[in-house]
Amino acid sequence: MTQQGLDRDYSPSLFARDYEATLARQAVEGAELVIRHRPRRLDDGKDPAARLNLFVPEGAGPWPLMAFIHGGYWQALDHTATDFLAERYLARGMAFASLGYGLAPEASIETMSEQSARGLAVALAALDEYGGAGSVTLGGHSAGAQLACRVAAESGMRLDELLLVSGVYDLTPLVDTYVNAPLGLDRARARALSPLFGELAGLPPSRVMIAEHDPPAFRSQGRDFVAALRAAGREASFVDLPGCDHFNILDHL
Repeated sequence: MTQQGLDRDYSPSLFARDYEATLARQAVEGAELVIRHRPRRLDDGKDPAARLNLFVPEGAGPWPLMAFIHGGYWQALDHTATDFLAERYLARGMAFASLGYGLAPEASIETMSEQSARGLAVALAALDEYGGAGSVTLGGHSAGAQLACRVAAESGMRLDELLLVSGVYDLTPLVDTYVNAPLGLDRARARALSPLFGELAGLPPSRVMIAEHDPPAFRSQGRDFVAALRAAGREASFVDLPGCDHFNILDHL
């Protein structure tokens, strides 16, 4: 495949109707929610990049928790990009944590996963003040899905479910794309960071979601990852959302 073709295969914005408008709207919705329902702004006290907003329902817990890791190809956005998701989980009586991490090139993907894990630990500890956490779901979008898989595989924390949205599960094709410029991956490291080639036996039940208008490469990766999970004896469902693209799929979780 030509360089141009490979770059296109991993360019979600080229397949979306108006990704800039979607991201802007989601940011406004998140900012408005923060005014109406103020979250706790937390970090682990050591690394400011391991920060999060924790939204807790009114009343007494324990509360089920949805913790979510944002996308942005490991090099864009921050935790507030997913604040808008909190409203729907609060309405269901669930706490919501938007997890943050440092960005490339200053932070490595290995460091990002460690920061995400520490943020999740901080959220769980904070919920103890409200009666604790019930079930714990860890979600991630795009690059955040890859980070969520690493947290689930390596942190040792109890997770009841993974929610993986329009994810990247095989990083090796990215080595030869524009995406890799700030990441600096070689093929060996890209493979080692790929959930598709990692230890799957310990992962919790996983819901893998993909948008109809995700790039074909993302759609193939989602299917391949579900197949690998099932081959490893793990519970995995595949949800293909019609009419959505890589960015507005988050409006339909």
